[in-house]
Amino acid sequence: MAKKAVNTKPYPATEWLDGLTEAMQFHADPERAVQMALYMKNKFPFAGISQPIRKALSRPFIKETKTWEIDAVLKQARALWKKPEREYQYIAMELLYACRKKWNHKSLDFFLGLVTEKSWWDTVDFIASRLIGESLMRDREWAIMEQWVHAENIWQNRTALLFQLNYKKETDQEFLFNTIRTLQPRKEFFIQKAIGWALRQYHRVEPEAVEQFVEEIGLTGLARREALKHA
Repeated sequence: MAKKAVNTKPYPATEWLDGLTEAMQFHADPERAVQMALYMKNKFPFAGISQPIRKALSRPFIKETKTWEIDAVLKQARALWKKPEREYQYIAMELLYACRKKWNHKSLDFFLGLVTEKSWWDTVDFIASRLIGESLMRDREWAIMEQWVHAENIWQNRTALLFQLNYKKETDQEFLFNTIRTLQPRKEFFIQKAIGWALRQYHRVEPEAVEQFVEEIGLTGLARREALKHA
């Protein structure tokens, strides 16, 4: 028998996380949690809550934050990020994105910090393309991404490749192509996959430029297959 939803009445900020945690614990499924963790290579524990249920449970809590100042939003996101179960990190990202009209320099610094905390593709890709990407789009200043192209951390490299993923014709082609030239020798799966993904997205608006670039740099393997998937 399906569980009934727990009470999600409005909570003050000081009790917000307690209320959300109560709702999440009520719907936790240990058997599903094992399978979800396995899918993520057992990098993180899960509560075993499917995405539709998670979103339904968190929606009223996230809605409350629309009246908060950005510092309070970041504080709750930090608390969510510290919790062990992976679903809380997903809620943190959804919370941050829901409050995007309040973003400022503090929020961007916060997003940048999340890239290297509990890092895996399921969080980094959203942080890169939605949080960091949309923040940087406001002033089109890529200085931090220029540094991350040369970072030792592959998740920072991946972010530099993917932050423009949704820019379409607003993509800085020179920056994207130079980033790929720099990172092309890196053979890590997550780098090669991101190179291909970034080019595939840009191919939607500039197919000739992408195809010419792929041939120019001699892109091969996974990155090439991904880049020319729709060619």
